[in-house]
Amino acid sequence: MPSPASPRIDSLTARSSAGATRADDGYFGPESVSWKVFSDPATKLGGMAALLLQALNPNMMRVFSAATASYDDPAGRSERTGRYLETTVFGDKAHADAAAQSVRRMHAHASWTDPQTGQVLRADEPAWLDWTHNTLVFALLRAAEAFGLHLTPAEQDRFVVEQHIAAELVGCDPQRLPATRAALEEYIDAQKDWMALTLPAAEVTRGLRAPRLSGNPIASWTSIVIQDGVLSLLPDWALLLYGVEGRPMNLRRAARSTRRMIGFARGNRSYEKVVTEVTDRVDTHPYRRVRTAKR
Repeated sequence: MPSPASPRIDSLTARSSAGATRADDGYFGPESVSWKVFSDPATKLGGMAALLLQALNPNMMRVFSAATASYDDPAGRSERTGRYLETTVFGDKAHADAAAQSVRRMHAHASWTDPQTGQVLRADEPAWLDWTHNTLVFALLRAAEAFGLHLTPAEQDRFVVEQHIAAELVGCDPQRLPATRAALEEYIDAQKDWMALTLPAAEVTRGLRAPRLSGNPIASWTSIVIQDGVLSLLPDWALLLYGVEGRPMNLRRAARSTRRMIGFARGNRSYEKVVTEVTDRVDTHPYRRVRTAKR
């Protein structure tokens, strides 16, 4: 049944206008809550909040800083992550599978041995995969709620369950994952006692926590407001770890301003137009292209 708060997009309309061939509408499709969420401008800010939460996992950050080249290329990592999410959500199943297989191979090869203890830390540790997935879903729902994308309680729960598909693609066991928004909130809160702000996390998130004030003053002000809007999505314990818990009024005010900005962006681009643009982009430049056999 179509999501009641979003316009229906016919399957043929949703497919690429760029001339690319699609076998199907992917694992989610135009009637899913996932398309509704991932086509909204609030999603990018939710993704930034998810990265902040993910960076508080100390062992994940140790592997990330020691075993991956993307540590020194945050802009490139962000671009690749965005392309991956677009491909798995809006691409056809073949390209979503190819993207996920590529990420699983990278995870399988990313490991680090602690020189002091001999402990081997691996990127494909199931608990870390769960944390990465759950923080993204959690942050996207918080961004939708804070920045004006209306989702009914039933749609929120449906989004959590839909995203089990995305989790399974990268190696998570859906049986371990929360199946409701409430259970997801409980899971995130239950992890707080073993989170920490490590040096690698502090370095990666420095720009968000201490934005630069140089350049065009209007652009700087807008950037700072949006960054504080992102911080407003974090749980109180995460704000404490990042050292910004003393600015609750500033963060709430920034969240209201960010909501207005996102509302303006949302009003300027219809859901149908955004979906068409994204599916065009995924069909022509997927995260990983599926090789077709020569006839």
